[in-house]
Amino acid sequence: MAEARKKGLSSFPGMFWVVIMFEFFERGSYYGMMSILSVYFTDQLFFSKESVGIIKSTIQPILYFLPIIAGALADRFGYRKALLVAFSLLGGGYFLTSQMTSYTAVFLALVVMALGAGTFKPIISGTIARVTDKENSTLGFGIYYWSINLGAFLFPLILVPYLKNNWGWHWVIVAAAVGTGAMIIPTLLFYKEPPKPKETKESQTNIVQTIANAFEIIYSPFILIFRHIHDTASKKLFINGINLLVLAFSLWLFLAAGNFLIFFIVLIYLTSLGILELKKRIDSEGNKALYPFIFGAIITAFVWLLPGISTFGRIVSNVIYLTVLSLFLIDIEDEAKFKDHFKFLLMIFIYSGFWILYFQMFDSVLWYVKDYVDASSLDTFVNGLLAKIGLNINWHFDVEHVTVINAGTIIFLQLVISNIVKHTKALPTMVTGILFGTIGMAILAISTSIWVFLAGIIIFSIGEMTAHPKFISYVGQTAPRNRVATYMGYIFLYGVIGSSIGGVLGANLYVHFVDVLNQPKTLWLIFSGIGVVTIIALLAYNKFLAVREPAEAEV
Repeated sequence: MAEARKKGLSSFPGMFWVVIMFEFFERGSYYGMMSILSVYFTDQLFFSKESVGIIKSTIQPILYFLPIIAGALADRFGYRKALLVAFSLLGGGYFLTSQMTSYTAVFLALVVMALGAGTFKPIISGTIARVTDKENSTLGFGIYYWSINLGAFLFPLILVPYLKNNWGWHWVIVAAAVGTGAMIIPTLLFYKEPPKPKETKESQTNIVQTIANAFEIIYSPFILIFRHIHDTASKKLFINGINLLVLAFSLWLFLAAGNFLIFFIVLIYLTSLGILELKKRIDSEGNKALYPFIFGAIITAFVWLLPGISTFGRIVSNVIYLTVLSLFLIDIEDEAKFKDHFKFLLMIFIYSGFWILYFQMFDSVLWYVKDYVDASSLDTFVNGLLAKIGLNINWHFDVEHVTVINAGTIIFLQLVISNIVKHTKALPTMVTGILFGTIGMAILAISTSIWVFLAGIIIFSIGEMTAHPKFISYVGQTAPRNRVATYMGYIFLYGVIGSSIGGVLGANLYVHFVDVLNQPKTLWLIFSGIGVVTIIALLAYNKFLAVREPAEAEV
């Protein structure tokens, strides 16, 4: 057994362990800050819970959306350069956040941090995917996920309480700045560009075309709809009528109820169809370069003229909306490719349902612990154990320890779970993990007892460590070798969807069911229901849409 274990670990090159170190410090810094950020905002800076939900539902989607672009640029221009940019933005963003107290300034500082984190994400998973193979990929990504949680365990357990109680809350964020900014040094000294695949035409494209190609996957549904519309004139007439009704309904919803998200998605959909129609008509010799400029100007003006949107909301909306201009440069003729893209995108969308639950760990769960959970019996138990070994610390369970429970469970069990599931198929394994996560969330509805709470978080964590590394490994092994970081960037869309919905939904449900109605049980049952729907949808996907896993993916 010892020999097999040595063989398994020795199969990884030195570069693997370098990026594992990067992941430890980056995630430790992030989760150290996140373990207290929501409470810091409400109790120290006196922001409302709803405003905190808006920050989280803006910052986290940026953090998880940016890897789409960052991964494509890293594939084209190099992982090492991307890492240097990422650590510079991370260190600067954290430090600015620690020094600001006004809502707008904190918001903008966290945007800088999110840009760095979003640049960082696909580089580490992309490096691991390039330096592993089907024999050691599952173990490699298990160690990767273990290192994430080691940082998320140690920083909130040891560093966060010490800094918060002895130096001040903002020193937790200063420590995050040091932990990430300092990684510039080992990047310069030890990180080498991982092996690259054979040069292709795509790998020699300019930066504009590279960014445009990055959005092939996300716009695949619209491209397929457009191709379907143009099959016959009758289809085109019918679907255009449906589009007008959809636009009218979404506009009414926006003006009457202020629901900008649905209206925004409809605008992107209809604009995409318009661009594709125009692209089909314009001459290749004409003023082709002028059309994206005109469209960009119209889009920018339109978003800025819409009522009831904050300045920051307009900026973010414009950045996202302008990605539709990539359709002018994307080759849409290969329908089979876009069908594969759509299936991949649909799997990520369904899987995101689980992450709506996960992101409650940094908002509603923390508020729930602070307001409802009596941890005195756990405090007595832990301090009794410490006293028996001669330590009189007077330990106290606090909100930052929620991350410690989650991460600690994964640290102790991740490699065991990875070994158990190393030969199982990806989608059934993911369903099993989400089932455990859903059960864990439902357990929180049983009682406000600290022991029930611990059981729920531990079971949820077992589900997380079962589903997520398998998901990452599967994508890493099935992605085209020349676009590994691009595909690994796309998997973080689960974070865009899960955090953008989870932040606002969690904050508003908490205010309604907990603060107003005093019904925390209802809150956890609603989130458990989201988990059940995710399981059903993933089972249906596995039965009707998923392609049989290739031998290379059965890791």
